[in-house]
Amino acid sequence: MFFSRSPLSRTRAAGAVCAGALLLAVLSPGVGVGSQAPATPEWVRLGEPIASSDIPEGDRPYLVSWVKEHARPAPDYLVDLFQRHDVVILGEFHHVREHKELVVDLLPRLYHEAGVRCLAWEFSPSSDNARLARLTTGPEFDAEGLLELARESVQWNSKSHWDFVEAVWRLNHGLAPGQQPMRMIGLDSDWDPVNSYIAWKTKPEGSPERQRAAADGRARDPHMARVVETEILGKGEKGLVFVGRGHDFTHHEFGPETDLGREIMGRLLYRKHGTRVFQVWLDRAMLGFVQGVDEEAGLRFVGFDLCDSPFASILSTRPNFVPDAPGVPLGRIARGYVDFGPRSALHANVTIEGFVTPEMFSQFKHYYEIDFERPFTNAAEVDTYLQAHRWPKP
Repeated sequence: MFFSRSPLSRTRAAGAVCAGALLLAVLSPGVGVGSQAPATPEWVRLGEPIASSDIPEGDRPYLVSWVKEHARPAPDYLVDLFQRHDVVILGEFHHVREHKELVVDLLPRLYHEAGVRCLAWEFSPSSDNARLARLTTGPEFDAEGLLELARESVQWNSKSHWDFVEAVWRLNHGLAPGQQPMRMIGLDSDWDPVNSYIAWKTKPEGSPERQRAAADGRARDPHMARVVETEILGKGEKGLVFVGRGHDFTHHEFGPETDLGREIMGRLLYRKHGTRVFQVWLDRAMLGFVQGVDEEAGLRFVGFDLCDSPFASILSTRPNFVPDAPGVPLGRIARGYVDFGPRSALHANVTIEGFVTPEMFSQFKHYYEIDFERPFTNAAEVDTYLQAHRWPKP
């Protein structure tokens, strides 16, 4: 999201293949269950929008048999996506540790099996990409240099995110001589989230300060899309793009009344580059009906093309969904899907202790107090508060 409570708390044939694969699934419902295959429900056969609460209990055996046949271990699913697409966008929830751990653990396979040569993320500006290049290719890993970069984000004390940088460095230093290193690039613009947030919280509606803050926020996604075009698609490379929820959608768009009606990076890329780009929803048990079917099938930590699936026409609902897409078919907001299991199994991010320095406190005291709606007297107080409250348990 653009202006949530904290400004820094946002996470090759998809169209034709989705339609074709779903048709194949409808025409061949008995895969994996022999002659006693459950009948294809009419709402699946017709692709009719349906609320999960309206799905008859008798249709669940069909859904369970479908996921048993089509779901794959999540790492295998993500690696294989690059056989069909050049850019895969992962939409994360910023506070879920497992979303970051998946990428860190998968980097060697993405490089050696999927041919990925670029990891792009939301969490640093593109103007700092020369710094990222030094941090990911230098002869020794520069932990202090990374911490300096992290602290420029003011309160992004998530070690789980910043571990990406060291993971890319370790990958590159394990390559054979002559192998192309993996590049890591930031996507964000040079907007000022601190002063934008202060203006949004303290200036009157319609004031020049708030208008400027809104314009800067709306400019972020077009900027991110241009960086992906230039640094990945324009270079003919394979790239993994890791961003927060709300920047990833390729087939859903915000209305003018929602989130300032801003553009979405994923949608901008898909409009121009089509099925070279594919989006994957990293779940945190928000698509509860789908997760429940996986659990009934005895599956966890699996992935599949949701847009190809019987779940594609199920409508998202509140309160189990982000508020910017209620009543939207799941196949529009999640082209691919990774199930991480029940929310009780998920963890909050690991944090960096001592993240807030006295210099940061002196410069950003007003911002911290506005954002967290309480006074602070020193850096240690802010740091303790961030440790306890910045990343709530999923």
